Amino acid sequence: MLYICATPIGNLDDISLRALEILTKADIILCEDTRNSQKLLNHHGINQKRLIALHDHNENEISQKVLEWLNQELLIVQISDAGTPGISDPGARLCNVLHANQITPHPLPGACAYISLLSVSGLVDTPSLFHGFLPNKSSQRQKQLNLWLGVEYAVAIYESPHRIVDSLSDIVQCLGTTREIVMGRELTKHFETIKKLPAGELLDFVKSDSNQQRGEFVLIILPQLKIKNTEEQLTAEQISALNIIAAELPSKKAVNLTNKLFGGNKDLLYQYLLDLKAD
Repeated sequence: MLYICATPIGNLDDISLRALEILTKADIILCEDTRNSQKLLNHHGINQKRLIALHDHNENEISQKVLEWLNQELLIVQISDAGTPGISDPGARLCNVLHANQITPHPLPGACAYISLLSVSGLVDTPSLFHGFLPNKSSQRQKQLNLWLGVEYAVAIYESPHRIVDSLSDIVQCLGTTREIVMGRELTKHFETIKKLPAGELLDFVKSDSNQQRGEFVLIILPQLKIKNTEEQLTAEQISALNIIAAELPSKKAVNLTNKLFGGNKDLLYQYLLDLKAD
């Protein structure tokens, strides 16, 4: 039997009793990094286990060996460095190999950074999408972010410390300064930070303190708030220009050009276009 086991994302005690029981009984523990996993096992007094590295670069190879071990009726547990395997971590390819061989992997649920932040985000009856990591390059990031301009669901992304400022800058540029974001940094760890702010304010907060640019990040981009009576909040010049320009250019470019020529809140201009299309 093989278990896919969630492990703590920070505090080493955030693990279920059942997970500890299965890890204690395991014949083989598959680890993203055996050194990192050994610290968790040592913390809980689980010793003398056979640890096998399973990561992005050897997952296909090790998956074939797992089939052999399962035929020997060994008990195998797969864990990642932190959180739930298969969620932006190795594990999905292994599960696909097992399914293809009519073997059922069994989940040992537990910590997940995305779900942990979602639980304190304050979202009520709002669907959410987990996207994972954004692309490395700014142009590709912006292309992805533009797809979420007018969505009615929240989007969760993971981000690394060396890209957090650049990613937040792209969010501000593409989705506007007022788009609300929930940020979780170093969740469950000693220097945990949770902030719920408009994108522009959040970017300023992170840029103003180098300590807030360290660690692992989860961002939840909230849906754009519906703005009522947008037409009444725009000038006749802005509306006229936006109608003409939007007939020739994509919405984002039309909003940016109208804003440049006649001013106006970009979120309001974009919402006007959304309302226009809906009508």
